[in-house]
Amino acid sequence: MIDRACISLGEKCNLKCSYCHFHNEENGKLSGEPQEFSVQELIEIIDEIKSYSVINKIPTFKIGIVGSGEPLLQFRKIKQLIEYIKENNIEGLAFYTITNGTILNNNILNFFQENKGLIKLCFSLDGYEELHNLGREKFKEVYNGIEAYEDVFGKKPPINCTVHKETINNGKKLHKFLKDENFKDVTFSRLFDSHDENMTIDASEFTDLLHEFNDTQFEVRQLDENNKKKYDCTMYGTLCGVGRTNIFITRQGIYPCGRFYGKSEYNYGAFNMSLTDLEYEMSKMKLLVDGECYFDKYVVVNEDVPFINLVG
Repeated sequence: MIDRACISLGEKCNLKCSYCHFHNEENGKLSGEPQEFSVQELIEIIDEIKSYSVINKIPTFKIGIVGSGEPLLQFRKIKQLIEYIKENNIEGLAFYTITNGTILNNNILNFFQENKGLIKLCFSLDGYEELHNLGREKFKEVYNGIEAYEDVFGKKPPINCTVHKETINNGKKLHKFLKDENFKDVTFSRLFDSHDENMTIDASEFTDLLHEFNDTQFEVRQLDENNKKKYDCTMYGTLCGVGRTNIFITRQGIYPCGRFYGKSEYNYGAFNMSLTDLEYEMSKMKLLVDGECYFDKYVVVNEDVPFINLVG
């Protein structure tokens, strides 16, 4: 049963991080059409998700507003979407978004504070300055945004941290930085593929690093026993949800997950298609053993695929 979706608002971004698959490739321009959703199109998507959730008695449908751009560049659309949810008393939807943290202001922060029960604001932060700037950009501006969040919320924000070879080599330094800075809610994502193969790590290295954070301060997503049997993503979770629970919604159409973005043979259909019909299309996906990544098993083996960082 589908119970989670990522919605890519559009392609606009104010950074050019070396991790980013979307902006290293021409995937977003394959159709020749604008890739930004209108507010009305977003409402169509939400209405379909809500209808599907009611029919299938899904208690909570998780929706990430993440994808090929910086979501807060389209803050107006996020705000209007949440206002639509509130005005129509729509329940059972849990939103989150992930920002690079560089364009925050009081208006944005106050909105997320006032609506924290509906939408969660997370930050992409790979660690201390030198480590963060290896694959991303502008640590100081990002951290200014984190401090602004803390001023409004009274605590550090949830963060998403990409793990690569240099993260492994500096695990203790990363642990000290996150602990000294009083971060608690941390999601780690493993660097699967990279233009620099020396930066990639295997599953055992990733697991070893996770266990360095197995103490009382940190709430690490992968170490939470409640999450270990959830179908989501092997990059930042445990079990791959491709063909089962996950969808990635873009203006081009719906894909199994973001790593398939731009590959027409894996486009299920229009962004506003019936999710009941989508279930039928998903049933055509090949079988997958728990713990395997569908993209790695059936796509990477046949082509040279660049890295995508889906957690912002």
